[in-house]
This record gives sequence, structure tokens and C-alpha cells, in this order.
Amino acid sequence: RDGEFNLYAYNVKAKQVRQLTKFPDFPVLAASAGGGRIVFEQAGYLHLLDPATGQARKLTIGVTADVRETRSRFVSGAQYVRGASISPSGARVAFEFRGEIVTLPAEKGDARNLTNSPRVHDRSPAWSPDGTQIAWFSDEGGEYQLRVAPQNGKGESKAFKPGGAGFYFRPRWSPDGTHIAYYDNSQSVYVLDLKSGAARRVGGNKVYTPLSLISMSWSPDSRWLAYTVDVQPIVTSLYAYNVDNDKSTRITDGLSAVSEPTFDRSGKYLYVVASTDAGPALD
Repeated sequence: RDGEFNLYAYNVKAKQVRQLTKFPDFPVLAASAGGGRIVFEQAGYLHLLDPATGQARKLTIGVTADVRETRSRFVSGAQYVRGASISPSGARVAFEFRGEIVTLPAEKGDARNLTNSPRVHDRSPAWSPDGTQIAWFSDEGGEYQLRVAPQNGKGESKAFKPGGAGFYFRPRWSPDGTHIAYYDNSQSVYVLDLKSGAARRVGGNKVYTPLSLISMSWSPDSRWLAYTVDVQPIVTSLYAYNVDNDKSTRITDGLSAVSEPTFDRSGKYLYVVASTDAGPALD
């Protein structure tokens, strides 16, 4: 009725509708009545509403539990390795290991934990083109941010606000090391300027799909980002974003499903995998 699901009351005799809650961000869910009150869930919290006054208050609920899994303890196991990124020289590799960003040598040297943050989920490491820095996503502070730190473990990390929808995937450095591309939980593609800290939305899926097929590639001169997103009929098309002009241009005609764009070393040609009879992976 007003853009987001809220609670309303209907007067049967007067045939009038009255709005009881006015949440603009997340919907009211699972409303249930009892004891002269209405309890409902909104934004992950329980709220209690008094119909007589029309006032709702958020409930604070504490659950006492043993919660052994949250205790500090020693752990091991290669099955906990998720993201990985090899350094440009191949001398070391960065891993996402149980919420930490750890680098290991290919031959000689010691393991290096860049984050040391047991209470924080650090994920998706990406090595800078010059090999001096590593970028990753971290939920330190409550919301995910992009962090960049020296790969040698010396010096503090720098935090950037990604500007998207909360959860982020596949950070990709530009070859000159000035920008990082990624996509978010709304399946939108962003480019972040490391000098200014500004994040720009450059495009995204027209239809949200359970299977995201977004892929990205930088041109050798770092002026263009090629990326694939779905157009209205849920066909994956190729776009090219110009960093200087802040403008995206559609490259393919939408009659073929394309993926994995890759520039050649000269930057003159852009290769993609394309299919005119792709199976119904999304529908």
C-alpha cells in the first residue's frame, strides 16, 4: 500500500483503514495476536504492538546457552580454506581460512596472518597487481567493508565503504592498482576508486536470479571494465564500463548468453564465451 509491508487496522463499521506501523526499510512479517497485544518480526527483531495506543516497541530477548562453538579454541583443517589468490610473482598465495586472511609461501618462508581477528569474518582475498597489497572484505564493525593492507603484514589496513547491498563477491583489481571492481548481494557491479574512496554502481542484473553469472575483466590500460549481467529476458549480455566517463555500453545483442569476458594483452580485442542455445540455467 505504501511501498513496504506494514500493519494496518480496518474498522468494519466505518470501513476505514488506519496504518499502525511505518517501517520504510524491511517488511513486517509473521504477525500474531494474543493477550491484547500483537507480536511481529521486522528487520530480524521481535516487536510488540498495543492496538489501543498504536505504539510498538522492540523486544530485547536474551537466550542463555552453552554455545561451545563460540568459545576460543585451537582448530585446524584444510577443509576450511575457501577463497584464494596467488601473488603476481607466484612466491606466495593468500587464503581465506576460517575467517582470517593468511598468506603462505610457495617454497620457503613462514605463514603470515594479516588479520588476526577471531571475532571477525574476513573473506575473498585479492592480491594487488604490483604484489604489495591485498584486498579483502571484512565485517568488522558490523557491516562489510573493503579493506586493503600491505601483504608483508607491516602497517594498518585501510577500510573503504563498498556502497552496495551488504554482502560482496569477487574483488578484482585494475591493472594500475587504482580501482577495485566487485558485485554485491543485489547482483549489481561496482567500481571503487581507491584514491577517493568513492564507489560507483556501473550496472547489474535486471532480474534477480538464484544463480548469479556475473563475470568481470579489466582492460590492460585500466580504462575499461568488461562485465556480464542479465537483461530483461534473463539473457546474459556483455557490457563495457568506461572509468573516465562513468558510462556503460552494451556490447552483445542479447540473442546469445555470454560469459567470462577477457581482454587480450594489447587491449584491442575482447573475448567472450557465447551460446545461442544455452540451457535453462536461470529459469
